[in-house]
Amino acid sequence: MSSLKSRLLAPDSYVEKHPLFGAEVYLRRLTIAELDTYEQTLKKAQASGSNTQASIAGANLILQTICNKSGQPLPTEELPTAEELIATKSTHALIETLKFVQQFSCGSLDGAKKN
Repeated sequence: MSSLKSRLLAPDSYVEKHPLFGAEVYLRRLTIAELDTYEQTLKKAQASGSNTQASIAGANLILQTICNKSGQPLPTEELPTAEELIATKSTHALIETLKFVQQFSCGSLDGAKKN
């Protein structure tokens, strides 16, 4: 791969520490492709009428943002599964956290902090 192409395709690595569900964690901004995949999964869940699958898709998106200080994903054993998360959190808490990570990923941190 050419040097220019390599530089242009280098992953974004924007990481900040924020509270999620009462725990201080590092979050990374999601890529356009990751957000698009979530939207497609959500649409399929909504079309099938499965609120559970829609909640799992949202929980997975939240879990995808959690990383270490360097922006690398945490080992799976350090995180709950999406199913575990939706079994312990209220709908309100999940939706507010989901909105926060989406706004954070899109760069509108001021809007994310207000919610």
